[in-house]
Amino acid sequence: MIRNLCVSLALLTLPASAMAQLGVEDALEYLNRAESERAVSILQPLAARGDVLAQYNLGVLALGAQAGMSADDADLWLGKAAQSGYLPAQTALADLMVDRHDWTQAAHWYLQAAQAGDITAQFMSGLILDQGLAGAPDPQAAAQWYELAAQQGHKQAQFALGSLLTEQCQPEQAAPWFEHAALQGHVAAQFELARALATGQGMAQDAGAARGWYLRAAHAGSGPAMHNLALMQARGQGGRSSYRLALAWALNAQGAGHDSAQDLIAALRDVMPPEAQADAEALAQSCLAALSDDCN
Repeated sequence: MIRNLCVSLALLTLPASAMAQLGVEDALEYLNRAESERAVSILQPLAARGDVLAQYNLGVLALGAQAGMSADDADLWLGKAAQSGYLPAQTALADLMVDRHDWTQAAHWYLQAAQAGDITAQFMSGLILDQGLAGAPDPQAAAQWYELAAQQGHKQAQFALGSLLTEQCQPEQAAPWFEHAALQGHVAAQFELARALATGQGMAQDAGAARGWYLRAAHAGSGPAMHNLALMQARGQGGRSSYRLALAWALNAQGAGHDSAQDLIAALRDVMPPEAQADAEALAQSCLAALSDDCN
């Protein structure tokens, strides 16, 4: 759930003097020519005079160990830009602290960026509070940050908020967030939405819709979804009953590492003739690759 460190050089995003802007432009032009040492020689005096964009760009170059710069240089220049309130530097520094497992500093910089409106930083602030990575867990504060990001369409935050609400025994509040994330392709949310629909916890029970969501999550590689879909197919819940399909998906679930599928596979083989088992085995790969419409 932690975003990878991915930063890029920036140009002309903060008010700055015309000379400083031209200097940064020149530096980036040298970088385009793979002349990093000349770029650094231009950026360093600008950064030393307090130009935030030059500081940020130096920090990014230092992260790539360009022109002989080191991790200490990255900390120095990204830190100066972040302390001046430059949002890209705050998020880059926070991501860097995550890479180093320095959760206290990561939490600090994510919070600064979250308060400035960065959606991913809002999610990360919630995650750190939720999991207690930088101190005691604080589910209430975590939920507030998750919700801010979730309302803006951040699917990981939507799923995390749904999970947190589920843990707090609030399935009616959790289900809509699972649905929002599921519609954006979040596989774990698709599984949780299917389970809510199958059991009627948090929303009206709908076995057909549950089976459809299990199928979507199964096609995306979810072993638990494959197993639950197989159970519904074996029992004829939410659609036709088919031991052949049930065995196909149970075999796929086992292949995906879902050990509970072994019992279902054994039970199905006990009641299926060898030719039907062979047919299910052949169908399993087609269903997994979504090559057949005959998988539900």
